[in-house]
Amino acid sequence: MLLQTAASISRSFPGRGRASPDPAKPLAVEWHLAKTAARGHRLFVFLPGRRDRASDFVRHQFVGLAQSHVPGLDCLTVDATLGYYLDGSVAERLQREIIEPARTNGYREIWLIGVSMGGLGAFFHEREYPGTVSGLILLAPFVGDDLTLFAEIDAAGGAASWAGSQPPATAQRKKAEFQRELWRFLGRLETENSRPPQIWMAYGETDRLRPGIERLTSLLPEEQVIRLKGGHTWAVWKKGFTAILAGIDWNNMYERE
Repeated sequence: MLLQTAASISRSFPGRGRASPDPAKPLAVEWHLAKTAARGHRLFVFLPGRRDRASDFVRHQFVGLAQSHVPGLDCLTVDATLGYYLDGSVAERLQREIIEPARTNGYREIWLIGVSMGGLGAFFHEREYPGTVSGLILLAPFVGDDLTLFAEIDAAGGAASWAGSQPPATAQRKKAEFQRELWRFLGRLETENSRPPQIWMAYGETDRLRPGIERLTSLLPEEQVIRLKGGHTWAVWKKGFTAILAGIDWNNMYERE
């Protein structure tokens, strides 16, 4: 069941950029290939935040940082803007237009890198296509802002316990329950996915999305969470991204076949 949650997402990300994508046109992307003969086996797919575009990952030097840390890395920045979330197509478009062709073309290891709303997109993809990417690098991901729901999760002893107590999702669930569906998925990610991706996350201590992010940390290994001073800014994300890149042993990384 796709998380077609236009009304709730629209409230969470108000403002410009809501035009529906043209299904006849492919996602706008920018390729940045490694300058070594070893390229073509590992791919980073960058997903922007609400007010950002694919080019921002170059402007803020994320592509250069990644390629300086990861041998033979190819990068793809994607203009997966708000419209793809509002029409519920972001996960399917990523899979059909990017992930499947990348596998066909020989990429053995694919990572999704999402900032803010892009982190939500990475989770949407993992929910609909579990086990098809090797890892997620999330920088201040949006995982909801429903304080009533967060109180429920806390009272249950955390996201995993809360999710375990929830009934299975059904096709009849209301779109307004999008955040509950998201956390039902997040809480069961490790138990219901036989090949869960590696998940690394970084965020600022004063980030406006911190209530949801901090509850997500309980589901991740402590060494894979980077906490930094600062808020919801590119400067913080860049520091966090650099720390995550340095924390992963890329030479011995498991590659999914």
